Amino acid sequence: MAKGKNVKPTPFRERNGDHPFNASGVVRTGSRRFTFVDNKDPTALFEMTFDAHLDTVERIHRRRLAGAGGPGDPEGLTRADVDGETFLIVSSSLSVARNGGRINDGLVRVRYRPDGDLAAEPMAGFREWLLAHVPSLAAAGRLEPDAGGLNVEGLAWDARAGALLFGLRGPAVPGGITLVEVPAEIGGEWTTASLGTPTLRSARVPRSTGGQGVRDLCWDARTGRLLLLIGRSASDGDAPFRLGTWTRGDDPVELLDVTFHRTAKPEGVTTFERGLLIVDDGGGYAVL
Repeated sequence: MAKGKNVKPTPFRERNGDHPFNASGVVRTGSRRFTFVDNKDPTALFEMTFDAHLDTVERIHRRRLAGAGGPGDPEGLTRADVDGETFLIVSSSLSVARNGGRINDGLVRVRYRPDGDLAAEPMAGFREWLLAHVPSLAAAGRLEPDAGGLNVEGLAWDARAGALLFGLRGPAVPGGITLVEVPAEIGGEWTTASLGTPTLRSARVPRSTGGQGVRDLCWDARTGRLLLLIGRSASDGDAPFRLGTWTRGDDPVELLDVTFHRTAKPEGVTTFERGLLIVDDGGGYAVL
């Protein structure tokens, strides 16, 4: 088990074909099972089965997304339990792809089942809808991420507010981070017509630089606080990865006493009864 300081992920024993897993958002889906997205593979979700002590990954199972598949550049993943049914929501980065101009669009609802393929329902036109309803993001929506463009990497479901929270890696805000709260009917018709008016939320981050953004977020049911994974906004930045919690009020983010090894690229975090699970873009995981 990794301790709180200088966390260095344990490499996965398996790969996604010929390549390491580019693991991003992660959620728990069973007593020993956690599911993550690979931002290089929009066609599936990936389930890690742990040993009985929840210390070591025993295997990774590929769960194909049936139907229209997943979004381009999948980065965010959250779980919503509504009326006895479990949904997994997958978010694209909503970015302009580097060196190509392709638009990464997509908000996909997955009706979770323990086995077999997973039915994926994309929400048509979500990126266009979001930029139309949050005009302050429109200019960033035309730029690539490393040029200060829109780049969404965190996603969480706030059951109390009935809203999805999108964490912005970019554009970066000096001294803090930005979230977009979008009311949503998770179990209803999956169209932009079922979404409520978005609200921008900001939080101050102690000792923050202008180059930090959200890399993932999730609710900690034990504390009732939002857990934030923060890291560099641009790919060539030098801002460190940090973990923090936030009450969603006027209080600043409270940074935890956790640091990451210089080789770590943490991009997904979730909680369980014994601690935290972090997945790494380089193909690994850490249990804290």
